[in-house]
Amino acid sequence: MQVFDVQSKEDKIIITIDRSSVAINFLESLLDRLRVEQLVRKAEFSEHILVEAENIKHEWWRKNKDRFLEKI
Repeated sequence: MQVFDVQSKEDKIIITIDRSSVAINFLESLLDRLRVEQLVRKAEFSEHILVEAENIKHEWWRKNKDRFLEKI
């Protein structure tokens, strides 16, 4: 069996994954990310909001990166 198999139906995409090749918690995390992406697309945020979000993320990392990197 292949690790991944993708089938496209009329109104669905069916993905089959070999259970031994992917950890369930990783797959759940990936699906959560896909749900968030879908909600963001549905919300139709303007480009300005997306740029502002990147600025906030960059500023947060600038202020907090030393605290995180010292643990490595």
